[in-house]
Amino acid sequence: MRERPIAAIDIGSNSIHLTVARVVDGRIETMLVLKDAARLAAQLDRERTLADDAIDRAVATLGRFRDLASIHGAELRATATATVRAARNRDVFLERAARVAGVQVEVISGNTEARLTYLGVRHGLPRLEGRAVLTVDVGGGSTDLARGTRAMPDITASAAVGSLAIAHRYLEDPVTRPKVKKARQAIEEALAAPVKAIRAGGFTDAVATSGSIQRLARLLEPDARSLHGRQVTVQQLDEITRGLALARTGTERRRLPGMDPERADSLLGGALVFQVLGRLLGIEAWTVSVTALRTGVVMDTWRRRHTSGPPGNPGLPTF
Repeated sequence: MRERPIAAIDIGSNSIHLTVARVVDGRIETMLVLKDAARLAAQLDRERTLADDAIDRAVATLGRFRDLASIHGAELRATATATVRAARNRDVFLERAARVAGVQVEVISGNTEARLTYLGVRHGLPRLEGRAVLTVDVGGGSTDLARGTRAMPDITASAAVGSLAIAHRYLEDPVTRPKVKKARQAIEEALAAPVKAIRAGGFTDAVATSGSIQRLARLLEPDARSLHGRQVTVQQLDEITRGLALARTGTERRRLPGMDPERADSLLGGALVFQVLGRLLGIEAWTVSVTALRTGVVMDTWRRRHTSGPPGNPGLPTF
């Protein structure tokens, strides 16, 4: 009898993603992938309140994704990350998602997000088996790090600093050198504790995953069929970051070859986070992974079916 498919919904700061997949012999067979550019972080005001119309749009997307999961007969699991975590009115969003869309949303912590992302990366890059791997997910509202040598990480860390958060707070058009310098300083301060924890553990391979690193890699190789497993050196990242900073407005950044128009206002923020992390941790090159949180959710959900007790490692150190 074939395994029931799993539908993973990721409610992020930039987008809401759906992946429907089936696990066969320990491998993931992807059946459907969709994205809605919800940009929830942009709808979070200074009081950390999500706009009502943004909630309505997100809930409508969740309803469509639930219907697609049902068509495939999939078990549905929806997770929400940094923006929903930060929203003062997140209970309004969660209630409406359950009542209107019929979707129970699990608001996960940054450390849980780091763990699930690590799980997804490990599954997608089996060649790193047995190596000490650092995984970094720079999202719109947070940066989540995990380190480990096995299927589960032994260190997870999270900081409330992401591409959209940095862009909105420090990099409003026109971008200037003082603004970029201030953004770098803020990133260094936010990442001080996670960096200390990761340094103590050590690692041999640095893997980057998120929309930001994929778009940055795409600027390097606009015609590449797949970015999975590709490497971005610190020199290349410095060059890309410099080019983004010199494009002083969103209009100028949209003209850059390979630029995703949806990321033109936030990509510099993500590039700076990766750049700062690279310098603080002595990283020479990043390996790009296109498997991340949703892959981790699929694998974690599948493991729950086949194991007893709570998922994960209850003794996992977090920072």
